[in-house]
Amino acid sequence: MSETPWLEHQILVIVGTGGVGKTTVSAALGLEAARRGKRVLVLTIDPARRLGDALGIELGHEPHSIPGAVLRAAGIEASGEFVAMMLDTKQTFDDLVRRYSPDEEALERILTNPIYQNLTDALAGSREYSAMESLHQLHSAGEYDLIVLDTPPSSHALEFLDAPRRLTGFLQSDLLKLLFRPALALGRTGFRLFRFGSATVLRALEMVTGLGFLRAISDFLLAFESMLEGFTERARATEALLRDPICGFVLVVGPDPEQARRAEDFWKRLQQERVHLLGLVMNRVRTWPGRGRTPELGTAEAKQLTEQLTKELAKRDPGFEPEQAARELVATLTQQALLARRDAEVGARLEEAIGLSPEAVRKIPLFSEDVHALEGLRRMASHLFEEARDV
Repeated sequence: MSETPWLEHQILVIVGTGGVGKTTVSAALGLEAARRGKRVLVLTIDPARRLGDALGIELGHEPHSIPGAVLRAAGIEASGEFVAMMLDTKQTFDDLVRRYSPDEEALERILTNPIYQNLTDALAGSREYSAMESLHQLHSAGEYDLIVLDTPPSSHALEFLDAPRRLTGFLQSDLLKLLFRPALALGRTGFRLFRFGSATVLRALEMVTGLGFLRAISDFLLAFESMLEGFTERARATEALLRDPICGFVLVVGPDPEQARRAEDFWKRLQQERVHLLGLVMNRVRTWPGRGRTPELGTAEAKQLTEQLTKELAKRDPGFEPEQAARELVATLTQQALLARRDAEVGARLEEAIGLSPEAVRKIPLFSEDVHALEGLRRMASHLFEEARDV
């Protein structure tokens, strides 16, 4: 097998519906990149903080490097550096405002404005846009060989792809132009005179709206006007980054039929967006031991196996209930074989539908316990890259 191209990209975007293990797959990819000598950052948007728990640290908006001694204690010899951070939506927007504010006065008016303070959380897609903006900012800084983005859970699994485009559309919309029109027509001084000259009306309306709503929104629009062009250009650049050849997407899917159907929808959407799908990770797959064909245990086969196991168990402990134990063991094996065959069939259909090459597909078996520590992430990485290790 040839060397996988996944880790040769500068950006890996890990996509998939909620609950398929995107966060742990992202971390496992990052650990493998660090093992190979890369300085890698894993950016998670997971509000459940699973990545921080697995790494044994408290993640925040600032990058946090995992000490080499901690990695070695988990059996990971990394010649590179593993860095992790968790998205802070408001901090990301605050950084944008600081970048595009024309002066300290405008900056202060925006950051303390109640409209802005609520907008960053209430605006549809704000978390998704923040993820894309953070990605653009971190990549532009050039401090990492690889950035792995764990995409956010959302009601629409590809909302983050729409976020930059949606923000650009809002900033260029007729509605926003209409809101800005008084300031553009009268000038800043005239608009302020209009605002304060209507103090009686404003006070009456504020009794209904509360919190000085109209004063707040006029202050917000006046301060935001000077940053409009910068925000628009940044949103366009962020959208373009997702389609750059340096950026590759990895699709994570669970083995059940419904998740496979959603994954196929994902793939079709990625094609429409003209982004580069590098590969497919099938996570938590039920498998049969060894590399042989999973057996189909019919009634006759189960009966024969039960009799054989009963004899063997009776030899080992005469006081044991060998027949009952044998029946339960065979029932467990039968169920495992059934699930393994089903997962294999679902995977085969999905691989055929997407049409990826065999080396672009990775399978991670269902572990006996959830991945909640570095050791589990190391095991995941070994399954993702086990064949490539011998190249």
